[in-house]
Amino acid sequence: SQAGDSSELSSPSSSGGGEQVYVAVGGSKAMVLWALHKFPKDTAFVLLHVCSQPKLIPIMGARIPARQVQEQELTSYKKMELQRINDSLDQHLLLCAQEKVQAEKLVVESDDVAEGLVQLITEHHVTALVMGAAADKHYTKYVHKFLSDLLKTYRLLSL
Repeated sequence: SQAGDSSELSSPSSSGGGEQVYVAVGGSKAMVLWALHKFPKDTAFVLLHVCSQPKLIPIMGARIPARQVQEQELTSYKKMELQRINDSLDQHLLLCAQEKVQAEKLVVESDDVAEGLVQLITEHHVTALVMGAAADKHYTKYVHKFLSDLLKTYRLLSL
């Protein structure tokens, strides 16, 4: 698939009339906890994870470039990763339920995480996104530039 090509693996249902806050979830629940304490209890959350294409696949203790493994091994690895991500998101949903907060999960697959986020923001008309700082400066710069341009456009349309 091409760079920027993305596909939704699950989709949030549009429930109720309130605004949805999208929370980009990494490996820990710190971002979810932060969002739960920063927004009112009646906020509906969408816990979001963007899956990128794996570059290295662990096989028998070694990490092999994805382009060098058989399609069956790559497919198997992707299924295991997706299950791991869904299990993690289910734990985050349980945390939201314990706090009596409405939440659902959304998993998106994209060749590039930043472009996947940008596409999701556009397609779902996201108005509130919580995400942590990225270690990859290119990713952060790309998303900030897009969001800045998007907000400028939104302000112009609102006038």
